[in-house]
Formats: sequence, C-alpha cells, structure tokens
Amino acid sequence: MDHQESSHEQDATRLSLSTHHEPEPRSNAQSRIATSGDMAIAAIKYRFARLVITTITLLLFVFGTPYLVQQIQYSLEYGKIKARYDAASVHLSSGTSASVSQRSELVSNKVTPSVVHIHTAAFDMEARTNRRVLPDSNLFPSRGQGSGIVVSPDGYILTNRHVIEDSSLVYVHLADQSRHSAEIIGVDIETDLALIKINKENLIPIEWAPREAVQVGSMVWAMGSPFGLEQSITLGIISATHRTAKVGTLYQDFLQTDAAVNPGNSGGPLVNEDGQLIGVNTAIVGDAYQGISFAVPGYVAKSISDQIEKNGRVSRGWLGLSLANPTTETLALHQLELTEGQASRGAQVTDFAPSYSPGYAAGIEINDVIIEFNGLAVTSTTQFIQAIGRTPGGEEARITLRRLVGNESQEILIKLTLGERPSE
Repeated sequence: MDHQESSHEQDATRLSLSTHHEPEPRSNAQSRIATSGDMAIAAIKYRFARLVITTITLLLFVFGTPYLVQQIQYSLEYGKIKARYDAASVHLSSGTSASVSQRSELVSNKVTPSVVHIHTAAFDMEARTNRRVLPDSNLFPSRGQGSGIVVSPDGYILTNRHVIEDSSLVYVHLADQSRHSAEIIGVDIETDLALIKINKENLIPIEWAPREAVQVGSMVWAMGSPFGLEQSITLGIISATHRTAKVGTLYQDFLQTDAAVNPGNSGGPLVNEDGQLIGVNTAIVGDAYQGISFAVPGYVAKSISDQIEKNGRVSRGWLGLSLANPTTETLALHQLELTEGQASRGAQVTDFAPSYSPGYAAGIEINDVIIEFNGLAVTSTTQFIQAIGRTPGGEEARITLRRLVGNESQEILIKLTLGERPSE
C-alpha cells in the first residue's frame, strides 16, 4: 500500500509539474504595454496631422483661391497691355504716318503701362479735433488722388509733390489694376516734383523725349486720372514754353499747353506723338480746366528724378548773386546787341548775398554782365538762374562776363566751384 500511495503521489507531482507555467518575465510584459501605448500615441498623432493638413488645405482653398484668381487676372491684363505696348512701339518707331485718331490710339497703347493712379490718405489732427463726436473716436483720414509716371523697371514713380504732400499712406494703382503701397523717396519744393517707389519689378518705364523735341505748336497728349477717372487721355498742342513768373517759382520752367488737365491729372505725363515724355502735368489756371495748363519739362523732371533717386534730395548750384536784366544802355556800353526776337541778353550783377557768395569769392564784381554759363549763352536773369539750379552744388563751372575797365568793355573768363543753394 505504501508503495502504491508513493507511486500515486509521484504521478500527481509529475502531472502538476507538467501543467504548471512559469510566470512571464516582468520586463517583457512592460515592453508589450509600452509598445501598445506608443502605437496608440502614433495613431493619435497621425489623425491629428491629417486633421491639420486637411484644415490648412481647406483654408488655403478658401482664402488662397481668390488671391490666385486675382493674380491670374493681373497677369492676363498685364499681358494684354504689354502686347498693345509692343505693337504701338513698333508702329510709332517705324515713322509710318497715321491719322490723328490712329496716332492717339497708338500713343495711348504705348504710354498706358507707364501711367499710374495715386491714392493718398493723411490723418488730419485738426479735422479730428473739430469733428470728433465721441471721446474715443478714431482719426478721420483725409484722402487725395493724383497720377504718376513709371520711370524705372524696378518701381520708381515720378509725380507731383502736392499729390503726396503730408500723406501718411500712399497707394499706387498700376494699369493692370494691381495695388501697391509706396515709399516716398524724396521731394523737391522748387519744381513741385516727388519720387516714390513700390516693391514691384519688371515695370514698363516711360520713354524720355530729347530736349529738342519740344516745339511750340507740336501735338501733345496728357494722361492721368482727372477726378479719379483712371487712364484718361486728352489731346492738345504746346502753346508756349518757358512760362515762370505768374504760376510758379523761378525754377519752374513750365510748358504751356491747351490739353485738358483737371484735378487728378497732376503728376501724369505729357507726351509727344511718339509716346515720349516731354512734361509732367502740374498746374492749371483756376480751380478747373480753362484752356490753359502747365507741365514741368521732361529734361527738368529727369534731372530732378535722377538726383532724388541717387541722393534722396536735390542739390542746386549757388553763386550768391543778386541779378537783373541789363538795360539797353548797359548792353550798348558792352557792344552787346539783341538778335531778332530777343527781349533781353545777359544777366547783370547788382549785389552779393550777405552771408557767403561763391561768385564774389571767385572774382565777380558788381555791374559785371554775365553772358555765358558753361558754354550756354545767357539770355535773361531767369534763364541764368535756372541753368545754375540745374547744376548740382560742388561742381566746377565756367562763367564768361563783360566788365567795364575804364571806358572799355572787356571779356573775362572765370572758373569757380559752385556752392549749394541754401534750403529755405
């Protein structure tokens, strides 16, 4: 019996050993739990990333589509304008004669890409004080408008100073109707010109006309935004040149035209029959067009534009002289005769500036009659002042004058360095 019981106990022990499993190592269990957790986190991250991508895609579609459509429209419009510009440029340069109607269409197509509409806003503190109803009301922006001329492919635009004067914000509308904010590079009070810049490349700049292209009686076209009507064009002729005293300063050597120019045309181009810039529309007589308008000549505008682009300001030569047109008796003493059509000749020195006079320092004397400046014949005091003003301060100059020595008139050449005209 004892032997049988012992045998049964051994069998039970073997059965127990064969059915019993050793517990799994703890590290393996934790590894499986960690792996499951990582997969769950990865799944959450994946779903979140898909949600973010989907949301961004929807936002881009909702908000980006109008922008892309707008840019495509600008590109298409620019392409049309550029095609018309190229065709007009080829036709005008070929010298083929055309009717006034055809010529006007060609000029318009050539000049349109270079003409812009300028919109400004200035926050008027006085208006705010006078018009404020609520204590926390905002500043009321006073808004203005005008025209401008693209003068370089990289965004420089020429306009009138009074168009952007005292402006807090300046916006430019191009011919393709795209809108850009502009930076004011510099202004010139004497000629009422200003240079601004937009962040835009590959623009089509205006073509400058040679100085001799401006003749009284020549046909001209004025373009701009009269009363906000963008890309308007009118036709006229050059009525006169060298208009100054009644409408501006001595440095405003205006062209007079009968092309219709109204408020909003300021800063726009006056062009010849080849679509070349001969002037910048600047002033009219009265509050609205009455058959007389004035433009800063292109050669003056180009000099001002170049100086502002290079230096941010305009430097004008300075001699520190008081001048007057010589009388007939004075001209006779110096054996100076007036040619047919001349009203005056030369510029007579009457005094010197009280502070400093480069002319006096170089040896110019009172009663000298200046007859040439840098090889250019001096026809009047105004013309001489303009010639000096177009020469930057610090440059070398040559002055030819007549001086009475005893009873004899002698011609004297004086070389000097121009000073810079003091700012007022």
